[in-house]
Amino acid sequence: MRALRVIGGAGLLLIAVAAFTPAVNAFSAWMAGEPRLEPAQAIVVLARGGADADGVLSNASLRRTLAGVRLYRSGLAPLLVFSGGAGRLGEAQARARLARGLGVLEEGVLVAIPVGNTRQEAVAAWHALNPRGVRRILLVADPVDMPRARAAFRRVGFEVLPAPAASSGPDHPEPRLYLLRDLAVELIALAYYRVAGYL
Repeated sequence: MRALRVIGGAGLLLIAVAAFTPAVNAFSAWMAGEPRLEPAQAIVVLARGGADADGVLSNASLRRTLAGVRLYRSGLAPLLVFSGGAGRLGEAQARARLARGLGVLEEGVLVAIPVGNTRQEAVAAWHALNPRGVRRILLVADPVDMPRARAAFRRVGFEVLPAPAASSGPDHPEPRLYLLRDLAVELIALAYYRVAGYL
């Protein structure tokens, strides 16, 4: 019983710290590492959240798309690559339409083959970009996703410059708890990728 109380108390303390302090934001930023916004050969924007039947992007997908467009318009790379999850080709296409509407040249957009996970995104990007001689990429993902994504893309042969799509994180208790959940899921996924030999 004492052990259960200790575990319960520690869990409540973790939830309180995560919800009412910026600790979870700081941990997420630490996981992402320092951004390296330097010239590259392509900007790769990872999938997140998909798009609905009308082609409206989720909040996370929209945030990543706009981050990629900003990098492109800053002149950091001549090619903007959009990914979309398996069965959600509409996400990548919706992102491409939005990018073109924001001034990205037609020849500056590449829509990747839809895939199911981060490792498959890395492999698909390699097959799409390797024939073009692209090795150095700016990788756009949320900070929480960056460690696994960066390692997966390095594993297939890219030189990866991390470009997190967000930095400061949420400032209210409920979104911070969602971020805590995302961090827990990502740490489990990172451990799985290592055990499976994907990194």
